[in-house]
Amino acid sequence: MTDKQIQCSYCPRKRCFAGDLSQAPDFCPSQIHSELLDNALSTLHKTENQEMARDVARTWKEYGKLTRVEETMLYARLRGYHRLGLAFCVGLSQEAELFTNLLLNEGFEVFSISCMCGALSSDDINLPDADKIMPGSRQPMCNPIGQANLLDTNSCDLNILLGLCVGDDTLFIKHSKAPVTVLAVKDRVLAHNPLGALYTSRHVYTRLNTRKPKKE
Repeated sequence: MTDKQIQCSYCPRKRCFAGDLSQAPDFCPSQIHSELLDNALSTLHKTENQEMARDVARTWKEYGKLTRVEETMLYARLRGYHRLGLAFCVGLSQEAELFTNLLLNEGFEVFSISCMCGALSSDDINLPDADKIMPGSRQPMCNPIGQANLLDTNSCDLNILLGLCVGDDTLFIKHSKAPVTVLAVKDRVLAHNPLGALYTSRHVYTRLNTRKPKKE
C-alpha cells in the first residue's frame, strides 16, 4: 500500500462523518480526489438521483428502530414504488414466500422469480466436466440475467435480491434496468450472516487472517 492509495479502512477517526476534513490522513479521497467527488456531487444533484437520495435520508428518522425488512418497505413507499420484483435463491424459497406474503399484506404488487428459472445447467456455459461438483452429471445453474429480464419485463419499480450467490448477484445488478436493493445475502456456513466470519476472526480456530499487513 502506498501513502496515496485510497484506504478509508485505515482512517483512525473518519471525521468526515461530522463534515470535518482538517484531520484527514494523506490518503483521504476527499483530499486527493476532490475533483472526482465534486463530479459525483453534481451527478447526485440530477433530479432523479437527488430524489432517491433524499428518500434514503428520510429513512434515517427511523434509524435503529426498523429491521432491514421494514426499512425496505419504508423506502419503497417513500419512493412511490408499488410493483416490486423479488429475485431469490431457490434454497431460500421459504423465506421468499414469507416475504412475498408480507409485501402483499402491506399492499404492494409482487413479482417473484427463482434463480432456477429457465432450467439451465452448467453445460449451458460449457463448464468443463472436471470442474463440476459431480463429474459426469447435470449441474444446475442459476439464471440471474433471466431473473432480471423477467422482472424488467413486468415493469417492476424496484428489484429486491434475496440470497443470490456471489457473482450471480453481480450479474443481476449489471443487467437489471430497475433500481436494485439487497434484502439478504446467502452464507450457508454462518446462517446467512457473512460478517460472522470477521467477528470471529480473532479466535484460535479461525481460518481467516484479518491482521493488518506489515509494510514491506
